This record gives sequence, structure tokens and C-alpha cells, in this order.
Amino acid sequence: MRRPHGRTATTRIALISAGTAAVLGLGGLTAGSAAATGTPAPDRTTGPAAAAPATSPATAPTAAGQQVLSTFTVAYPAAPYRTHNIARAVELINGAVVEQGDIWSFNQAVGERTKENGFVDGIMINDGRYVKSPGGGVSAVATTMYNAMFFAGLKPVEHGAHSFYIERYPEGREATVAWGTLDLRWQNDSGHPVTVRASSTPDSVTVTLLGTKQYDDVRATKGPRTHITPPVKRTVTGPTCEPQTPLEGFDVSVDRVFVRGGHEVGRETFRTHYTPRDEIVCAPESPTATPGGSPSDSPGTPSAAPGTPAAPSAPGTSTTPGATTAPTPSGTAAAPTPRA
Repeated sequence: MRRPHGRTATTRIALISAGTAAVLGLGGLTAGSAAATGTPAPDRTTGPAAAAPATSPATAPTAAGQQVLSTFTVAYPAAPYRTHNIARAVELINGAVVEQGDIWSFNQAVGERTKENGFVDGIMINDGRYVKSPGGGVSAVATTMYNAMFFAGLKPVEHGAHSFYIERYPEGREATVAWGTLDLRWQNDSGHPVTVRASSTPDSVTVTLLGTKQYDDVRATKGPRTHITPPVKRTVTGPTCEPQTPLEGFDVSVDRVFVRGGHEVGRETFRTHYTPRDEIVCAPESPTATPGGSPSDSPGTPSAAPGTPAAPSAPGTSTTPGATTAPTPSGTAAAPTPRA
């Protein structure tokens, strides 16, 4: 008998790889963080090795007798770029078969969000604000897959929340991705193959996972918002600027409860930290001081917001990276990576 999720009562960084942390040059608290703690999930008689490698899932018809483990839908405002990019990501993940012990990877399945791979420019989060970038909108697919994995009772391997909260997603149960730095990965530790079914409409995306049920039910319970942090107003110049409405930052905890035979047989807690979503006002670039000179502000560079308080994490909570800049060992700011 074994504990398939390897869960302990000690807070641990459960949802992001050490390699990702190294790429981002993490040195402290960053936005959009998530951590997991909890009591062990119930034992199973079969399961994968803890360090099973990520694989390229096969694509095949649903195996006879498979059950619906979970299904989840995310709705979003229709926009041509969003509808296109989500449909393309859905096309790339639909029909995947994840064998027992294998790790499913969003970045591996979908590939780099480039024009050559069928994606168009859209809106992403970069350095705590919306900007135009290829592949914008695919985080809706990542969030839908994350919730399908969550309610199927499968093992999370890596995920990161958006730096600030986006109202159409469930608080503390959402995911974003960034090519080369942040992935969404989960392991099939169910003891049986899992098939991915994905579809989209102009304003929604649905992911269904099929396999063999290990639990009668998997539930989510959300706690209150804590460590509320107000946003500030920022003025931004440059062609990539997108106006942004303000929203407070906060911490939130979500419990995943495993039920079998009418009884709770396991529970784990996921803690997420959101930074404030600052108000962004787009302004024209400053005129050059002399002929041939440079503008006073570089395009797309936000004006400083001195004195902005950082949202503290819950006591004893480990954190993982989000979409904000992390300091490098030399003290200079690392270039932020757009989050879809």
C-alpha cells in the first residue's frame, strides 16, 4: 500500500519544479504563488514511480468501460484572438491518452504559442499588467485542465496562478502557463489510463477526463480572502499598453476533499497569493527632448509606483513564482515572461 500523492502535514512547494524556479531566478516572495499542504490522500494498491518522466501522450479512441472522472467548463468573453487561440490549444490536447504513471504537460502537448504553431497575438499578463503577445487566452484552457485534474483526484506536479486575480476563474483554482518557464503538469496516479476530451465554443472551453474512478466524489471548499492589499494607479506608455481596471490583492486557501463510501478519506490544502491588479492608464509617449533623441520612457515600461505594499503570505506558507519580475543575484531585475 502506498500514498500516491506523497502528501504530508508539512507545508511544501508542491506545484512548481526546481528547474522552473532556477530559470526565474527566484529570491523571495513573488506574485501568483501557490503551495499545498494536507493530510495524505487514501492509499492505493497500484501507482507510478514518484519521478516518472513527462511523456508524449498517445492519441486513441476512448477505452471501453472508461468512466467520466471529471468535467469542467470555463466561460469567457468572446474575442476573435481568444476564440482562435483556445480552439487551437483544444485541437492539440484533445484525444490524448495518459498512461498510468505518465505526466501530462501543457507546454509539451500544446507547444510554443507562435504564429508558426497556429496561434495569433492576444492579451497576456506581463510584469503585472495586460500586454499584447502571441497566444493570449490559452490560460483559459490551462485553468480548465487544472480543474478537471483537481476534481478527477489526480496528482498535481506543477502549476502557477496568475499574478493577479481574474474574475472569471475560480479563486485559488486556476492556472497560467509561460513557454520555457512555467508549465501545467499532472501525473496519472489513478492506476489506469486517462483519456483527455476537450472542446470549445466562441465563449467557453470544456475539458473532460475519462478513466477508472478511485473516489465517489472530489470536492472543493474555499476559505475567505485574507491579507487584502489595495491596488495603485499606474501610467504606462507604448504601443503594447492595455487599459486595466483595479482589483485588490489577497490570499486564499482551497481544500480538496476526497470522498469514498460516503466518508472523507483524504484532504489537502492549496494556498494561493494574488498581488493587486493595479489600475493602468495608457498615455502617449513623451516627445523627444532633442532631434534624434530617445523618448523619456521606453515603450511599454510602466511608471514606478513607490510605496506599493507587497501582499504578505500566510504564516508558514511556501510560495512559487507568478508573473512578476524576480531579482537576479546581481541585483538587476530579470526580464518578466508573459503569462497566457
